[in-house]
Amino acid sequence: MPKLLTTGSIALWGLALCWLLVPEAARGGQFQGKATNYGREECITLDHFSKESGAQYLEKDSDQEAKLCGIDFDSKTIGLCPKIWSTSPGTIVYDITGSKYEGHPETFENEYCRKQKQLKHKVPGVDRLAAYKQSINGQFGQHTSATFSQASALYYHFSRYFNTTVNVPVAIVRTTDAQKHLARVALRGRAIAPHGMILAGWNVVTSAEQNPSAYSPVNEFYYGDPKDRLMYGTILKAQGTRYGPEFNGNISGKGYSQQYEFLQKTPAFLALATPGSLVDAMNSGLNDSRKDPIVARALGPNVSREQMMFWMTELSEIFLLDYIFSQQDRPGNIDYRWAWYYVDRQGQLKSKRVDSKVNHAAIGSIQMSDDLKGSTKVYLIQKTHINDNDAGGRRYTNFTRKFDLLARLEHMNAVTYRQLVHLSKDFQTRGPLYNYLRNTFYLNDEYTQLIVQNTVQAATILQDACNAGKLRFDLDPEKLLMTGQVQEVKVDCLNP
Repeated sequence: MPKLLTTGSIALWGLALCWLLVPEAARGGQFQGKATNYGREECITLDHFSKESGAQYLEKDSDQEAKLCGIDFDSKTIGLCPKIWSTSPGTIVYDITGSKYEGHPETFENEYCRKQKQLKHKVPGVDRLAAYKQSINGQFGQHTSATFSQASALYYHFSRYFNTTVNVPVAIVRTTDAQKHLARVALRGRAIAPHGMILAGWNVVTSAEQNPSAYSPVNEFYYGDPKDRLMYGTILKAQGTRYGPEFNGNISGKGYSQQYEFLQKTPAFLALATPGSLVDAMNSGLNDSRKDPIVARALGPNVSREQMMFWMTELSEIFLLDYIFSQQDRPGNIDYRWAWYYVDRQGQLKSKRVDSKVNHAAIGSIQMSDDLKGSTKVYLIQKTHINDNDAGGRRYTNFTRKFDLLARLEHMNAVTYRQLVHLSKDFQTRGPLYNYLRNTFYLNDEYTQLIVQNTVQAATILQDACNAGKLRFDLDPEKLLMTGQVQEVKVDCLNP
């Protein structure tokens, strides 16, 4: 049953909405960050949230940004191929150093691009570096999937703001000459894409690159004056293997609405929506999810409470990010990588990735490496990654809000809640976090205000739950691994 806002929260939301509707001067937009120039093209490493905001970037984030910004599309060691699978067009960036194609990207693209799937890992020296994705939404009479390039950057930086457990890849911005991209990538994509939305997407890309003024809104495809023919997109390197029904839900062959219904039958969601102690919620979520034989088969016979702690924390974070950014395409786009977590001799929690793509039911096939066998606390965890965040950041169908998923949460991480309340307050007063959002991501005012509205509303929903004594702050994977105990934290609902 949908959760009703209290009288007090309705009043607060009304005041916030009145503020949000106050008009402000139009502005000339651009991305804010450090630029690396490639002739008239450039790569932009966007500004980070300040340390004072509570954001925590990983040590490796800056290194990954530098690696992605170091990719020179015109280098003779770089090959570019159109993405011709799934539903949304993009450019796959390959390193051909040390391969038979080194120094000859044209030959590589002519021979390899059409057969990318078949030739994957079969041509020595060819390494997939990253994906480059521009915005594409229905244009020119074509029915396409929803893709907004800024979404990847928004998810990256806001995941660091919220200190998420779920992994979100580093994303940087890249402009490129549209005419060069047309000749080298887009026309090939249109020629070899098989059918359906992916072909429609390449039809839109080629039309936009051939006729800049025809794409609307033009600043979602072109950076600055469209007469300059500089298109833009984000570059990221996705990692992970697609989850099955154990986390994405039993969604095969189902439409968006049905997919979100089945996402609510996964053990993580059922546990998150179960009141009472965390251990009882975990057990209830697992038992209820096994009523679907497909989910039960994907889970296998045993799921540890440590795994459930990770899953619950990660899914609650996904719901929050998706609510804020109006995500319409989450189920089926959640990935994982296996990792060993262990406590070293200095009492520090460490992790080590596992080179395995088996599903959870086959967890027993993963062997512990010799260097971990002396550790007293060792846990094998299926770690969640969200790489495909394209259908967010602008006005899309907000399925997290439509299905009232935030209001269903009974468990949450205290730091996540604190960061959300601080963000909401800052947005309502147009503080430094609001200015960071407005100035960094090349968003128009409509999309900025939509994100602000969603954030304030998300905070209101969860503060109501907190004030009602409904929301327990007991999700903390690191604490569980370190102490072996589940600990609930007391939080000031209004001023955490």
